[in-house]
Amino acid sequence: MKQDVGLSTALRAPVQGRSKASYERMLVAAEALMVARGSDEFTLQEVSKKGRVSIGSIYNRFESKDALIHAVQLRVLERVDQQMHDKIDAARQGAANLNSLVVALVDAVTETLRDHGEAMRPLMLRASVDPLVAANGKASYAATANAVKEALLLYSAEIRQPDPLRAVDTCFRVLYASFARYLGFGSPTTAGWEGDWNVLKQDMGRMIAAFLGSDIEL
Repeated sequence: MKQDVGLSTALRAPVQGRSKASYERMLVAAEALMVARGSDEFTLQEVSKKGRVSIGSIYNRFESKDALIHAVQLRVLERVDQQMHDKIDAARQGAANLNSLVVALVDAVTETLRDHGEAMRPLMLRASVDPLVAANGKASYAATANAVKEALLLYSAEIRQPDPLRAVDTCFRVLYASFARYLGFGSPTTAGWEGDWNVLKQDMGRMIAAFLGSDIEL
């Protein structure tokens, strides 16, 4: 899925030849520095050195470090969104009932977040001070949320909650928040929960399945 970058410089991607290779090295270098630092605390001089490109070449594509970071975010989110939606589609196709779908969806969401966690963590940290990064992140989150909820609602006949739409929305919010916390998203630390990853996945799947299958009123 493509995000709206909102900056013309982030769309100045060359399409061929040495310029394309140079542009790719800029993005790869900037992303690698973000992952290594766990934040956006790097300089364009460092990008120049690591990516083997001149400072002039960088400014020819990006008017500022902010514009470069925005382009890096789009590159990261494109990978995240593609993997996320491929896994969600596979979960839908392989499910035999609501419970099996829940297990597959929990795996799809959590493993995709973990696969890309190192790149997403510094971007989520930056989102607190960068409205464009926040907006692009929210768009990616919303697309995943909608895909998961649509998949669950295919089995609405098995959902015993009085308001299935509200129920699947709650399930996704709890699922995402729990694993975002585990992975330390929005934090300079690497993880917010030190328990076993697979135990959390299993218990989360059981809780979601039990909640969707329950009609207990409190």
